[in-house]
Amino acid sequence: MTQTLAEHALCRVCDYLSAMGVDLTQEVTIQALRLVEAGLASKEEDPLNWIMKQVDNYFALHNPELPPATPPIVRGSLSYGA
Repeated sequence: MTQTLAEHALCRVCDYLSAMGVDLTQEVTIQALRLVEAGLASKEEDPLNWIMKQVDNYFALHNPELPPATPPIVRGSLSYGA
């Protein structure tokens, strides 16, 4: 069974919020529905793209601080004998 654009958008928003650690309470789901409604009501060419860009504005999401990808570079000496 094929999903409508609204169903697909709501699933993506909820999946994104869940992955960010947000509990999908009734209030959060209603806010997600309002976001999807606003995206579909907008005259954007790609409402799904607009909706996903607005998620951070609709929800107070914090970006987790990630550890550095590599250790810091420390200059050393190879101590070759002269």
